[in-house]
Amino acid sequence: MKKRILNKDLATLVAGLRHGEMIFIADAGSGTSAKALHPLDPSVQYIDLEAVTGCPSMQAIVDVLIEVGDFEGAMVTEEMLTLNQADYQFLVAKLGQENIQTMPYIPDYYEMRDRCKAVVQTGDYGVHAQCILIAGYPSADIPLDWLKYGITRQGLKEAQKEKNHD
Repeated sequence: MKKRILNKDLATLVAGLRHGEMIFIADAGSGTSAKALHPLDPSVQYIDLEAVTGCPSMQAIVDVLIEVGDFEGAMVTEEMLTLNQADYQFLVAKLGQENIQTMPYIPDYYEMRDRCKAVVQTGDYGVHAQCILIAGYPSADIPLDWLKYGITRQGLKEAQKEKNHD
């Protein structure tokens, strides 16, 4: 049976995504309140899909999103490579190794979360069972610094400062 999204907020989000926009697929432990260690930027849409412990899983949500939407890649934490190979290999199988980017967990990953169009909270209790999906289609890779800072004049200046600092 063909999968489709039944949650109206998630269906609307996926239908409205454009090239380079991102969705943060969060595990159950990802804090998003104003009192969280890294509060979620209020401009980011929050969709809570948690039902019970472990359900839905990150893999279940990503599987459906990739089947019904257009996604060209994902970002994960560097820690996922050692702490959660199962979910990492799942993403590699779905999107291809060359389309998975890694980044430091703190603070880079949370800063990137705040550039996402939405956070989709799952019930997954896996360690680093989360990813950032990048909307698009097979094309030239979008540079990570464009995703991180945007392509406004200010964003490009920030990216250049980071390159000069490295």
